[in-house]
Amino acid sequence: MGITDKRVLDDTAAGQHVTLGQRSAIQAFDRYDVSLLLGCALYLYVNLFASPGTPYLLGGDQVVYWTGGQRMLHGEQVYRDFFEFTGLGASLLYFGVFKLLGPGIWTPNLVVLLLGVALCMMCLRLSRAIMPRPAAALATSFYLVFVIGHTLNGTHHFFSLLAVLGAVAVLIEGRSPVRMAIAGSLLGLATFFTQTTGPVAALGIAAWMTWEKFRLHEAWSRYLRCQGVLFATLVLTWVALSSYYIATLGLRQLWFFQVTYVHEHMVTGWHMSIGLPEGHPWWTLVTMVRWLFAYALLPIVYAVCIWKCWTVQRAAPADRAGRVALMAAVGTASWVEVAQSPTWFRFFCVSMPGVILLVWLLADAGRLAGYLTRLLWAGVIGLTAYQTESKHRVYSAVAELPAGRVATTPLAAEKLSWLAAHTRPGEFMFQAEWPSMYLPLEVRNPVFMDGISGSPMAYVALSIRQLEEKQVELIVESPAYTVPAFREFLVTRYRLIWKFPDGDEVWQREPRAAAPAEQPL
Repeated sequence: MGITDKRVLDDTAAGQHVTLGQRSAIQAFDRYDVSLLLGCALYLYVNLFASPGTPYLLGGDQVVYWTGGQRMLHGEQVYRDFFEFTGLGASLLYFGVFKLLGPGIWTPNLVVLLLGVALCMMCLRLSRAIMPRPAAALATSFYLVFVIGHTLNGTHHFFSLLAVLGAVAVLIEGRSPVRMAIAGSLLGLATFFTQTTGPVAALGIAAWMTWEKFRLHEAWSRYLRCQGVLFATLVLTWVALSSYYIATLGLRQLWFFQVTYVHEHMVTGWHMSIGLPEGHPWWTLVTMVRWLFAYALLPIVYAVCIWKCWTVQRAAPADRAGRVALMAAVGTASWVEVAQSPTWFRFFCVSMPGVILLVWLLADAGRLAGYLTRLLWAGVIGLTAYQTESKHRVYSAVAELPAGRVATTPLAAEKLSWLAAHTRPGEFMFQAEWPSMYLPLEVRNPVFMDGISGSPMAYVALSIRQLEEKQVELIVESPAYTVPAFREFLVTRYRLIWKFPDGDEVWQREPRAAAPAEQPL
C-alpha cells in the first residue's frame, strides 16, 4: 500500500481500516501464515532432495564454507591453515553442523532448507508490518521462488542478511535502549559472517534514525543515546564472537585477510557486464530479467520509497511510513555495499527489502494493482513449476559417493564416480580450480588456498611448495583457468592420466627414479 496521510488502508489481516499515519501493531502469525511457511518448506525440499535419501548436489559459493567446516573437522584453523577473506561465521556454522550431524553430502542441503525457511519467515514478518496478509504472502512467495529458489546457496551473504533483517524486525516496533542493544547485537552477528554487512547496515539504520529525529523533533539526548547503543553493541558482539581468533591469531592477521586482502584483490569496482548466453533465447530472457532486477529495479524501488516517505505527514515513530523508510534505508545501504564488487548473485543476496517494497508499490498502483498482482502470482506459479521440473530433469544421474548418495548431472556424476574409484576418504587430492569435490569424495585439500585460478602469485608459489611437501598423488585441473607457473609445475612433476568431456584433466604424480645402488668393490 502507498504512503498517503489521507488514504485509508484496508488491512484484511486485522479486519479493520488503518490510517497509514497512525501506529499499527504487527499481527502475530496465525494458521494461515504457518501454512504458507510449510508450503515454502515443501517447495525447498523438492528442490533440494530428489528423494528422502538422495539430496541434489549443490554448488556456488557455499562450497568454500563446506570445505572450511570440513577442514576444521581435521583440526585446521582458518587464516592459519586455510585461506578465507570473509568473516568466520559461515565456516564455523558448517563445522558445527558437521560435528553434530556428520560431514554427509545431505547436511548442507538441510542447512539451505532451514535457512530458506528462516528467510521466508523474516520476509513474511517484515511484509506484514506494512501490508495486509495477501500482499505479504505474495512478497514472501515471490522472494522464495525468484531469489532463494534461483540460488539455493547457503553462503555467508544470506546468513548475514538474516541477522540484519532481524535487527530491522526489532526496530520497526520501537527504538527503546533495549531494542537498540538487541539490534546492535544482531548487526555484530552479521559482521561475524560478512565483515562489511553489519557496519554498512548500521549506517543505513543511523541515517534512518537521523531522518526520524528531524521528522519527529526528537530530543538530541535520546537520538545520540540510541546511536551510541547501536554501534557499541555491534562492536562488542563482534569482538566477543571473534575473541578466540583475536587471541590465537592476532587482530593484525584478521585485519589483513578481512580488510587489506579484500581491498587489494577483491574490490572490482562498478561494472555493467550482462554476460548474455548465446544460442539460448529462453535463458537469455531469464538472464536479462535477473540483471535488470539486480542492477536497475532495486535502486529505483528504494528511491521511489524514500521519496514517498519524505512527503508523508509527521506521525508516531512506529507508523508505516517509518517502517517503509527503515527498510528502504537498510536496503539502499546493502545495495551500495554490494555495488563495490557487483554481481547479480550478490545483489540477489541482499534483495529482500527491495522485493517487499516492490510488492508494496505494486499494491498501490490504483486500477492496475489487481492486474499486476495477478500477473506476479502467475509468474510465481509458473517459475515454481519450471524450477522444480528442470531440477528433476537436469539432475537425473545418481552417484554413490563416500559422503553418501547424491543426484546430480550426468557429467558431474561421471567425474565424481571416477575420482571416488581412484581416491580414498581422508587422503589429499587437489582440485586446482574450485573446491567442489572435497566434501562429496571426503578427501582433503592439501594447500592453503581454495584454488589456483585468480590467486596472487605468492599464494600460487606457496601452493606448489605444499603440494611438493605432501607428495599429493592426484590433481584435478581445468586448462581453461590454468596459471602458467602452476601448469609448468604440473607438466614437470605429474603426468596426464584422464580427461573428462568438459575438458577437466586428472594428473598423477610421477614417481621419482630411485638412486642407483652402489656396487661392491
